[in-house]
Amino acid sequence: MQDKTYVIAIFVVLGICCLGMYVAVSGYLNSNPGAFPDLVAGFQGTPIVVTISTYTPAPTQPIVALPPTPTIPAVPSPLGALQTITAAATIVFPTPAPTRVVVAATFTPASGFPSCAGFPFCPRGGPPDFGLGPGGNECPRNYIWGRVTDASGRGLRDRRIRFRNPMGEMDAVTTKAPPDPEGAYNIPAVAIGSTWEIWLLDPGGGEASPRVKLIAQPYTGVGNCPTRLDFVQQR
Repeated sequence: MQDKTYVIAIFVVLGICCLGMYVAVSGYLNSNPGAFPDLVAGFQGTPIVVTISTYTPAPTQPIVALPPTPTIPAVPSPLGALQTITAAATIVFPTPAPTRVVVAATFTPASGFPSCAGFPFCPRGGPPDFGLGPGGNECPRNYIWGRVTDASGRGLRDRRIRFRNPMGEMDAVTTKAPPDPEGAYNIPAVAIGSTWEIWLLDPGGGEASPRVKLIAQPYTGVGNCPTRLDFVQQR
């Protein structure tokens, strides 16, 4: 009941307000008859701009997938890592096979020969020999020649003599058998003043004597022949 009274009171107040406004406007227009056309013209000439705000949504940031978390392998124990590094750093060097020491010497009538220790044959000089020298010459100047013998002086056939010529080229000759002097050999085309390197090989191809450097020289008629080189087996 009280609510209805409030509603009736509100309508009464509104009616009074409207009536007061009507009386005021009517009185103004009656006292100013030209005001109404000017008021209408003013409303018609003044555009009414209604601004309607638009809502622009903010751009949506793209969703970037995070990179996968890297998997960290388990760290081995320090002892295991140390063992691995030690094993990787260990280098095994092969033990080189022992090699025979090569002894080289220059043979002239005034010089001797190196020690034959460790070799079964020794190089030796010899005198001029008409029966052994190539071409029946007692000491030919264009050959290096000689003989390979055992300890008793018997010639040994089919033994190989290895040599290096002045140009550095290597070759070999074989000792002879009868009817040639057994154990004899010769190397032709030796120029006076040229240096040759000569040594005896064993049946397996190894070095059976020291290497000797021989300088080809003409025979002066005294002492051993400078182009003769024998290989004598040690006792």
